[in-house]
Amino acid sequence: MNRRAAESDAMKRAIALARSGWPGVFPNPMVGAVILDPQGNTLSEASHQCCGGPHAEAAAIEKACGTLEGSTLVVTLEPCVHHGRTPPCVLAIVASRIKRVVAAMEDPDPRVSGRGAACLREHGIEVEIGLMGDEARDLNRVWIHCLHAHRSFLHLKMAASLDGRAAAADGSSRWITGTAARERVREMREAAHGVMVGAGTALRDNPSLTTGRSGPQPVRIIVAGSPLPAELTVYSDGGRTITAVKDGCAWDPTGEVIRFNSLEDLLTRTLSMGMGLVLCEGGPRLATALVNEGLVDWFSVFTAPKLLGGGGVPVFHDLWVTDIGSALALEDARIEVLEEDILMEGRLVYRAD
Repeated sequence: MNRRAAESDAMKRAIALARSGWPGVFPNPMVGAVILDPQGNTLSEASHQCCGGPHAEAAAIEKACGTLEGSTLVVTLEPCVHHGRTPPCVLAIVASRIKRVVAAMEDPDPRVSGRGAACLREHGIEVEIGLMGDEARDLNRVWIHCLHAHRSFLHLKMAASLDGRAAAADGSSRWITGTAARERVREMREAAHGVMVGAGTALRDNPSLTTGRSGPQPVRIIVAGSPLPAELTVYSDGGRTITAVKDGCAWDPTGEVIRFNSLEDLLTRTLSMGMGLVLCEGGPRLATALVNEGLVDWFSVFTAPKLLGGGGVPVFHDLWVTDIGSALALEDARIEVLEEDILMEGRLVYRAD
């Protein structure tokens, strides 16, 4: 196998390894690393698994057996050069006598941003940046978003009938979708640091908003404008739930509270609490407000083969769309069939081209 093919295969593996660290690595990025010998064979591999734990590059160097002189480090992100919870990775790379570093992308963190590569080159190490860069940026899109936007990445998930209804005329909505779609929602919750719903959804469906599995659970966030019963599952099952209320609210919720002056401010506060990815599961009023304020970064809609008629509750209220030219659209849309349901998701953009 030639060098380029070996490095490409190693980068694919490094990206796959990196994914295993989410969501525990946040507020750090997901990073995977593979070390190749001069013939292109894998010597070791590792990924960053938790914030405060060893970085992928240092872990891969530690795991390698024998000399690394003349080897190549393939890594999904430019190695760090700053002191944080762990020493700079560039120091471990230089000490290991690795000859070449192939990084998928430059680190957008201003503490690194090219300085890691420059330091390696100063020590005579060959550095290449850009192999599978698009894939690496997609891998860490939540982390990159939080770095630049200074608020949580908002993933909006909705379920709808064929005629665009989120609930029947009497407000009932469990279950519009089937078991495969509900399993996918559990996976979405596993990937999220927080799961948000409006008070109406909490009252109507009394959801648990958990993954349904053992292990870490996302923080539940209930956006409420009036008091909610303490008997709701999210308040009585022993898990962590935060009630989010607007500044100046006339009532004082019990338990953990976030007070906010806008939905953007709310997402700024959730990020400050360590929630990089917040999954919003409705209802329609909260979803509409998030869309209208331009805060939806990823949108997933499950469509079920049901008709609920004009009396049903629409998925969205007024989205301020006045003509087809101002219609919202999904960019890079992905479509998947989940038994009887269809999942469509992508980045929400505000004007179709």
